[in-house]
Amino acid sequence: MVTSVDWSDLCPALVGGESIVRLYESVCLVFKFPDWLVFSLVILMISCVALCGVFWLLKYWIQGSRSEAWQRIAEILGFSYRERDSGVLQPYSHFDTFSHGTERARHLLESEANGCWRCIVDYPLGGDDANKYHTICLVRSDRLALPHFNIQPATWLSRQLKKLMGKTAALPFIEHPDDAEFNSVYHLQGADATAVQSALTPEVRAFLILQRARQFCFEADGQTLLFHTRTLVRPDKAPDMLDKSLEILRVFNRNR
Repeated sequence: MVTSVDWSDLCPALVGGESIVRLYESVCLVFKFPDWLVFSLVILMISCVALCGVFWLLKYWIQGSRSEAWQRIAEILGFSYRERDSGVLQPYSHFDTFSHGTERARHLLESEANGCWRCIVDYPLGGDDANKYHTICLVRSDRLALPHFNIQPATWLSRQLKKLMGKTAALPFIEHPDDAEFNSVYHLQGADATAVQSALTPEVRAFLILQRARQFCFEADGQTLLFHTRTLVRPDKAPDMLDKSLEILRVFNRNR
């Protein structure tokens, strides 16, 4: 059992200073804490600080590993790589997806060939998850001519929010009067309802309904379309995401 602790010997080694020793001695005198309790609190405090240090070191190690993995994938795919955005995404800063500012983008891969530009980038989620990143794929093609619209998977919570705030949303909600299934699976928003409904042909809506399990989110404007699943994609899965981008591009170009 610990009955007495020599703080002058113990604390300089643990917390590094005589002022800390005096502080704890004062606390013991004022609150009459036993030495064993103060000793336990000091050990707990040091353990918490050490755990925080390990956490941040692990975080930076993971970020470094992800950066190296993206660089390797970029070389394999023939894409250019930037660890941070240097203005590439600025033309798309008006997209709702980039509401936190394009400067927060990380691990940007891009390539352009045959009139099609494709880009993969990590970007923070919105709302309470602003520090949690997810992976976005952008496609720009001279074959696209889309109105501005936003598509999000419908959930019970989002349906309740739509009922409460739907009429005051910055981008109005749109429904297809002849496609109840699509309306139940996705929330569609756009400024020009007629143009958006025309762009989302029956073939496009059927494709999106088939993808419901993957929880795709889409946003488009003009020649650019982006999509994501609100998840952080592993670098080795980038080819799958790029393949999906071409499939989506073909679907939106069908019957045009």
